[in-house]
This record gives sequence, C-alpha cells and structure tokens, in this order.
Amino acid sequence: MKSPLAGLSKFDYFGVLLLRIGVGALLAFHGYPILTGGGTVWSDIGEGAAIASLPPGLFEYAGLASGIIQFIGGILLVIGLFTRGTALLLTVVAGFALANHIAAGSFYLSFIAHLEMTLALLALVFIGPGRLSLDRKGI
Repeated sequence: MKSPLAGLSKFDYFGVLLLRIGVGALLAFHGYPILTGGGTVWSDIGEGAAIASLPPGLFEYAGLASGIIQFIGGILLVIGLFTRGTALLLTVVAGFALANHIAAGSFYLSFIAHLEMTLALLALVFIGPGRLSLDRKGI
C-alpha cells in the first residue's frame, strides 16, 4: 500500500529550503550578540571553544571569528549562497562548541542542541543548496 505522504517527495526542494532558512536564521541570531558583544564576550567564547592550545591573547580573535562565521554564515545559508562551503565552515565552528561540551563533561540540553546543529549543518554539506537558492546553476 502506498503511503499517503509519498506524494510529498516531489516537494523535496522545499524541505531543503526550510532546513537552510531555519538553521541559517538560528545561527545568525546566535552569532549577532557574539559579533557585537565586544572584547569580553569574544574572549569568553574563544576560551570556551576547546582550543586551549592558543596563546591567551588569541582567544579574543577566536571568539570574534566565531561570531563573524556564525552571523555571516547564517545569512549566507538563508539566501543559499556558497551553501556547501559555508555549511562546512559552520560545522567546524559547531564542532568546536560540541567538543567544549564533551571536554567539560556536560551532556545536557545544550550539548544536545549543539549536536543537532552540527548534524544538520553536516547534512547541508552533503545535500547542497537545493533548487531555491542563489547557488543553483542556471540562475
């Protein structure tokens, strides 16, 4: 017997669009306060990014880079531009946050949220931008 939802597969491009917009908007929303937070916020983010091998003076730059990547990368995902590369870069940033939770031994809701975001971003690397994006060939 055919599933009543089987006809939805012809709208798979819409699912990719929803994934891109949802993940991109969440990351841009999360990255904006980091980006505008200033040196203290950047330092806190940089210190907690599981990159303790960096000299202390570079924590601020690591936090700033994280904010820039999240905010600009989130916007690029929403509009569907440079989708695969952006998703890969965002996967790395989310992976650092995930590694920080693992190193701290905290496996609570924040860990689950970072794991879900990392997996969604990794899926976008393989899925690509979909039909409704600026990356689509022929536009």
